[in-house]
Amino acid sequence: MAATIFGIGEISPQPGFSAKQSEQGGWVASHEFAIRAADFDDLQSEFVKGTLLADLDPDIPYPFSTFLRITEVEFSRSEGDLIFLQVTATGSGVNQYEEDGLGTGAEPTYTLNAQLTDAPLSDHPKYVLLDLDERLALELLLSGEVVFNVTTGQICSVGENAILTPLPYLLGEDAIEFATLIARGITTYLKTSITWQESTEGIDQLATEQLTNLGKIATPRGNPPTPVLRDWLLTSVSSSQQGELYRTNLEWTQSERGGWNQFLYED
Repeated sequence: MAATIFGIGEISPQPGFSAKQSEQGGWVASHEFAIRAADFDDLQSEFVKGTLLADLDPDIPYPFSTFLRITEVEFSRSEGDLIFLQVTATGSGVNQYEEDGLGTGAEPTYTLNAQLTDAPLSDHPKYVLLDLDERLALELLLSGEVVFNVTTGQICSVGENAILTPLPYLLGEDAIEFATLIARGITTYLKTSITWQESTEGIDQLATEQLTNLGKIATPRGNPPTPVLRDWLLTSVSSSQQGELYRTNLEWTQSERGGWNQFLYED
């Protein structure tokens, strides 16, 4: 087979252009180019990050020709006078956001994460509903300043010779249950933590509106399962960039029963 002849300063696209689309709509493409080794110093600037792939190969098909830009270049040299440059290009033809909503053509994915985490007993919904005096007594019990006599159901001080002296704290049924748990060394419970995440890819960075909504009560997109008397708080916003492809993540956290405090988390 006859040898391929390269002209001085020629960039030769090789067969095998490929592109793969992610679930969120972004594209990652791979394409190889060959140049003469003697031309590398003069041509390497043509392969800098951000260069439109179609500027190097006019035969890149539409619509890839309009948005795929170089993000990585891998250099290899075989025997002879040729250098091969394996180019990775990324991009998207989609605006994933329009004002405060999703743009036309956006392909978000949604992830629900539910788990149990340790929380202090004082966070428990039944604890919050206790009378002020009951909560005060339990706080003293948690601090170790007093003890709970499980036999008599009374809060007591500890005197000389470990003598227990009942204190005038009247505990209801639920408060006695908490006091019994604390007396047995149980000071935490497993609390439900539920988050809902939206992931998108496109040509847009995070909008100002999304950042200003961080820490506010909001209704997530994607129709997450929401029990009665609960709502959502936007608790995390993140963005990363690969070339001209932006990947964004928004995360909402579900409230306990009764919803997030509107005084704290609404304007």
